[in-house]
Amino acid sequence: MNLDVIMWPDSPWADMRQEWLQAEEFGLGRGWLYDHLNLNDRPVWHESYTTLAAAAAATSHIGMGTMVTAPNFRHPVTTAKAALSLDALSEGRFVLGLGAGGPGADSDALGGAPLNRAERTARFAEWTELIDLLLTRDTADFAGRHFTAHQVAIGGGEARRPPLAVAATARRGMELAVRHADLWITQDISQNPATYAGTPHAEVSRQIALLEEICAEQGRTPETLPRLAVLGYGGERPLASIEAFRDCLGRYAQLGISTLAVLWPRGEQAGAQLAVLEQAAAECRLP
Repeated sequence: MNLDVIMWPDSPWADMRQEWLQAEEFGLGRGWLYDHLNLNDRPVWHESYTTLAAAAAATSHIGMGTMVTAPNFRHPVTTAKAALSLDALSEGRFVLGLGAGGPGADSDALGGAPLNRAERTARFAEWTELIDLLLTRDTADFAGRHFTAHQVAIGGGEARRPPLAVAATARRGMELAVRHADLWITQDISQNPATYAGTPHAEVSRQIALLEEICAEQGRTPETLPRLAVLGYGGERPLASIEAFRDCLGRYAQLGISTLAVLWPRGEQAGAQLAVLEQAAAECRLP
């Protein structure tokens, strides 16, 4: 099982730099950043692509990615261009994580009419298709309902495409993941209470069954689509103790999750959780 971590762009860079270096020292696979304009009204919340560029320059081997970039306030052309630059700056350590984006401050920031869930899903399909096109073609032409690209040449091509990760918990998003992604992302919190299976573990199990069904429909071998589950934002507490981590590791490994991502510790329990994270990273590196 691989172990990744969700990092926080909410501190002065000197402090954030030390956290990234510590994550690399622990031997964690990747550091991910939530791509929001702000989160929970934090007084400091740095832009994710700028922060990842700084992290790439400060580190040497830890991977990094967006968790996740969404079309709420980003256009596919500029997003793909930034992804190519981060891929180069990190020497191939960057993963472009994509998601549909939900309602709220990010969605409202640039104006426009609110979108319902179906409209956001349709926009996400255009978004993902165009980003993949921009990253795999010398020149891209695209005219959709939500996005347009006219003879855009950003330096993309098959040899340059960074890996794509797609966050999806329902059928239409999973179809995009099966079609375009190198990694599928889910988390321990439900995006749709109407289909929630009752516990985070049961919900991820339900989603994986659907994902494998879609793989069969589209002719993709399920084993060619690795799976990442973010734990700690919702109902799981993997850093409460090393025993709690081992329990999560065993239960989600049985479901076929290939990578766990936990939250970099914050708050009163940060010291104890960092010790658990260091031990967990060491155990995950064992053959």
